[in-house]
Amino acid sequence: MELSSQERKRYWDTKYLDYWRARVHEAGSGDSSIIAGDKKTEDDSVYERIFSAHPFHAGTILDVGCAWGRMFPLYLSSDLLVSGVDISTVMVNEARRLWSNDSNVIAIDEAIAEQLPYQASTFDNLVCIATFDATDQHLALAEFLRVLRPGGLLVITGKNTNYHLDDCAALDAERGARSKGHPNFFTDTEQLLAALRARDHQLKASYYFARRGDFADFSYAKTLPDRFYEYCLVIQKSDVWESAAQEPSFPSFASPYSNTFLRLNSANG
Repeated sequence: MELSSQERKRYWDTKYLDYWRARVHEAGSGDSSIIAGDKKTEDDSVYERIFSAHPFHAGTILDVGCAWGRMFPLYLSSDLLVSGVDISTVMVNEARRLWSNDSNVIAIDEAIAEQLPYQASTFDNLVCIATFDATDQHLALAEFLRVLRPGGLLVITGKNTNYHLDDCAALDAERGARSKGHPNFFTDTEQLLAALRARDHQLKASYYFARRGDFADFSYAKTLPDRFYEYCLVIQKSDVWESAAQEPSFPSFASPYSNTFLRLNSANG
C-alpha cells in the first residue's frame, strides 16, 4: 500500500505509540500475547550484541524512527551525543517528555526519513531500527548517507522481499499489516547491496534472519541466503562524497508487496 507522507503520519499518530510500547514490553523469544499467531519482536539485548560487535564511532548519532527514545540508553552508554527524528508528533512529544532533561540528547525533531532536516555530513553514526521498511527506501537511504559524515557508520534493519513460502507467521504479518493500512515495504536486498557497492559504500557486517521470529532468537546467517525474512546491515559510508551536499540517488529496490506474497497469490489464482 503506497501512502503519502501525511497518510503515514496520521497512521503513526493514531494509537501506534501504545501498540508499539506493548510489543516492546513483551519483546523476546517466543509467541506474542498481543497478536495471536505472531512472534515477539526482538528485545534490546539483540541490538546490544550487534552494537558491541560493531562499535559506533565517537561523536554523534541520529536515530531515525526514534519513537519515544527506546534505543537512547544504548547510545548514551557509548558516550554519544544523541539526536532523534520521527514522523509522528505523538512519538516526538513523548520522546521530548522523557529525554528533555538529558544534556547528551541534543535534539528530537519531527520529520520524515526521506527529508531529514539536517545539513550534509552532520552525524558520525545513524541507526534506523524497525522503521526502514515503512519508508520509501531508496529515498530514505540517500538521505541517511547524505547526513552521515564520510566514513560514518549506518545500521539499518528491514524485511526481505523473498522469504520462505512456508513462513506462515511472516505471511500473516504481511497480510495483517496491509489490512490495517500499515506502511510496509519489502527490500530486494541483493539490489540494495549492489547499489551500495556501486557507490563505494562498504558493508561491514550483515545479519540475515531466515524466518519471522529468528531476529528475536538472534538466529542468523552471515552470508546472503536465497530466501530469508529480515536483515540487519552495518554499513560504512564511503569518503568519495566528502564534498557532496546531496548523496547520489538510488534506484528503487523495494515494493509494498513481497515477491513471496505475489508468488503465492499467483499460484492460488
